[in-house]
Amino acid sequence: MCSTPKPKRKIKATMTSNSVGILATMSNEKRRSFAKCANQASKRRIEMQTRKVTKQKSLNSNSLKPSQTKKAITLLPWLSQLLMTRISELIHKLAS
Repeated sequence: MCSTPKPKRKIKATMTSNSVGILATMSNEKRRSFAKCANQASKRRIEMQTRKVTKQKSLNSNSLKPSQTKKAITLLPWLSQLLMTRISELIHKLAS
């Protein structure tokens, strides 16, 4: 039917005539424990987001940068450079 999550625990709260929140009808101890649980959950979410961001940054930093690929190509041995050049360029260099 409806996919909204249902609370695992029933909260005993008294009904009031005016519209106030659930926390206003709870006792001080229960309100404190609720706030502690909510704060811990918030901290866990923030830590998970920071871990996710640092993983993405580390993956991006490990990839080769364009300047590194150019250096790798220019430092190849003479045989591989000879094989990678076009035939027309080889003939032109040999003819001149």
